[in-house]
Order: sequence, then C-alpha cells, then structure tokens
Amino acid sequence: MKADDADADPLVAEIPVYLAKTLADQLYVLQYPVRPHSHNYDESTILKTTIRPQSGQIEMELGLRTRGPTYDKSKGEQIALNVDGAFRDKRDSEDNFYKSSVMDKLVLTSTKALSDVSRYAVGVVRDSSLHLTPIAAVLALRPSFSYLDLADKRGRQERKDTSGEADDSDDDEKIKKVTVRFEKPETVKSRKAKEKSYGFLLRQIREEPWIEVAYHKYGSERSDFEMRKLYCMYEHEHVDQFSLGSQEYLSQLVPPTREVQATASGLPANLISRSALLSLPLHDRVKTVMTNAGVASFGELLGVFGYGSSVESALSVLKVLQQVAVLVQGNWVVKSDILYPKDSKSESGIPNELIQRGRDFVLYLFTKNTNVVRTEVGDVVGLPGNDLKDILLGVSRYQGSRAVWEFILPTDISFMKKYPEVVQRQQMIWQSRSEQLSHIFKDKQVKQDDTSKAGPSTASKKPRAVRIKLEPSDELSDTQPQPAKQRRGNRDAR
Repeated sequence: MKADDADADPLVAEIPVYLAKTLADQLYVLQYPVRPHSHNYDESTILKTTIRPQSGQIEMELGLRTRGPTYDKSKGEQIALNVDGAFRDKRDSEDNFYKSSVMDKLVLTSTKALSDVSRYAVGVVRDSSLHLTPIAAVLALRPSFSYLDLADKRGRQERKDTSGEADDSDDDEKIKKVTVRFEKPETVKSRKAKEKSYGFLLRQIREEPWIEVAYHKYGSERSDFEMRKLYCMYEHEHVDQFSLGSQEYLSQLVPPTREVQATASGLPANLISRSALLSLPLHDRVKTVMTNAGVASFGELLGVFGYGSSVESALSVLKVLQQVAVLVQGNWVVKSDILYPKDSKSESGIPNELIQRGRDFVLYLFTKNTNVVRTEVGDVVGLPGNDLKDILLGVSRYQGSRAVWEFILPTDISFMKKYPEVVQRQQMIWQSRSEQLSHIFKDKQVKQDDTSKAGPSTASKKPRAVRIKLEPSDELSDTQPQPAKQRRGNRDAR
C-alpha cells in the first residue's frame, strides 16, 4: 500500500472484541417475515410458549384483541364454533382450543431460516468494546392454521354422530393387523441409511416432547438480567487462537462463496436446509422431494413444505405433483421415467426403458390391490431378479407370513374422498398405461415364440401366452409355480 493511500484512509479507532459464551447454546434469533416492523408483537399477550431444543422448533400462542374495531366478532364466533363444536359450553374450558366463545388466540410456529449458523453471532457494544455471542439457530415464525384441521375433524365427528356414518380413522383401525416379524441383525450400513431416511427424521421430531418455557417481555426485570449474559465476564483473558495472519483473517471473515447443492442424494429434509429447499421453484421443489422420498402421502408433503392446512397452497402443490408423480392407493409415487432416466442402464445392464415398464406394471397392480406376488410379476415383465427386487423394495415391503409384497403405505382414504376429480383422472391414466403395457408384453412374447420356432431344438415347444392380470390374488401365488415347473420338466424330457 502506498503512503498516499494510507493517509487518505486514516485509522479512526481500535476496539477490543470479546467472545461471550454464557448463552452460546441457548440464543435464538427470531424473525417474523410476514409481520411488518411497524406492527410487531411486542405489545401482544403471550399465552404460552413451548420449544423443542433438539429439533429447533418454537411454538407461541398470542392472545388476540377481540374488542377492537378491526376484529370481526361474527367471523371469530364462527371459527370457534367450527373448531370446538356446538357443545363447547358443556365441556371444561381446558378441553377447548379457544377458551372464550370467539377466536381469541393466534399460534405462531417456527421453521429454520438457516441451516448453518456457525458464521453468525449477536453483537452488543459496551464501553467502546464489542461483545459477540454465537447463536444456536435462526427461526422464522409464521402463523399456523392448525385450527382448520381441528374444525375438519370436528365436522366429521359430528356428521358421524348424527348420521351414523363410519369415520375414516375408524376404518383404518379396523383394517389394521398386528404382525410379528423377526428382522435380520442391523448392520452399520443399514443403520446409517435408516438414519438418513425421511421417516426416521420425522419420527425423531415428533417423538421429541414440547417443553413449556416462560416468556419475559423486552424491558422486564428478568429480560434485563438475561441480556447481561451477552457481555463477556472475563475481559482480561486472551485467546491466542484468534491471532491470525492478514490473509487467513480475511478468508475467515469473508469465506469464498459456494453454490448450494439443491439436488443431492437422500432426502432434502436431511441434506439441504428448509430455506434452500423453499428457495427452489415449486416444480423443482416437489420433484426434489418426490425423487428422494419415492413414496409419500399428500399430508406428509404439505408438512415438508410447511404449508399446513392452506387450501390454496395445497391446490398448487397438487397441480405440480401430478406432473412428477402418480397416485397409488391414495398416496403419491414418483414417476418411473424420473427415477430411471431413459438413456441409462441398471447394474444388471438392463436399459432403463425396460425398468420403467416393469415398475409401471408393478405400480398398476398396486392400484388394484395392496399386495402382489413376485413370481407373477416376474413371469410378465421378464426382468432380472435383482432389478425386480429393487423395484419392489422401493414401493413395498415383503410379508413373509403370506409370501407377498405389500404396498409400503396404508391406503389414504381421506385424500381419495377429498379430491375425487384427481382420483378419477389418475384412474384414466392408469387404464391407458395398462393397455400400452399389455400390447408391449404381448408383442414381446410373440417375438420370443417366433424365435423359438425357428430353432431346430425347440421346434416342438408350444407358445405360452402372457396375460396381464388386473387383480392378482393370493390364491394364485400357491398354485401358479407348480404348473410352470411341470412344463419345464416335460420339455426337458422331450
């Protein structure tokens, strides 16, 4: 640096920097992205605050001013009636979602705004010195509309009480069966794969209990006491590890930028932050989640995107979802051409185009029944055992007691009742696809029969027709393999 440049930019002051660690693992930065700064929640009444420390989730209940000129009392009464029901006055107030006869509270739920907060800290200046405290998380708080789910559930229960109709949840409980399985010993590889799965992460979040904490407003005595912990208590101590060279200091202060890897193997909820996922366009967002999840219910997808019960957001997701997935048993399964690109091959050397056909045939069978028999599928699609097993493992689980493969998720009857137009459209798509597969597999069998007739050693073999069964039954799984073995035996004898 030249002397003239140094004189033009003189050093104004030097201030010491201290690192405070008293609140290092407990300091959260809360953001309110849908609330303007001029209308903050500082003067709101906080009814209840709960937190999940490991998952980094916060939930706050705020009291609403029901007597102000901007409050629609009739609408508030209607919402309270839909959520708590007409007989809310006959129950204990603790059992009602709203304590009064109107909508008297608002619930805020948090999502992580940043996946990596190691570069961020809260700084305060005192006596010409800067005190920095590392933060645990940056959370964005938005209004939750979970009361819409409660209203919908209350409405179904009241219709059941008045008309005697069976509830969807009751039907699910009736068809549930308890089975005992002896699983293989878990290896390190399988355990790591399990810990990366979306279901495992979601179960961990749900199993973590909510911890109720006390909320102290800014300016209160307890708030001032906690704010003192933002200052370093040991200003006389020095940390030698922060004595860095100029270049190293600059690289630590302003590290080189990196592009966010939005598409990676594994589920987005595990490998990329929610903020990075939400920054993608809706089509890419849905495609990324479905590609990694494989099979998911509509409710789970809305939970991943943080949409809750928003009707408009649900319709937007549903519109894009039909472009990247197909409906099977009321659940969504990623399309075969997305999971198996056309210009690639499997580990067995089979072109992915054949894998797509085989997988579509398996999915079509699952649209007609919740379980399939592997031997019946193998006779039709003609894929190697490893490829067929990979297809089945992606969408089903093996039930050894019945020797069948059962679809991995229970039938989502509530979705099928809520969106009948989507179900009908998907049925038409599957009917058209089944006709295409039927012609493909029949033409393939005819070519094989023509080839066998041309050879001298197989001229006496009879052609065997291949037929796509619409509804495979368990009874066929015990009787079909025996004739096949007899035919092979007779041909060998001849």
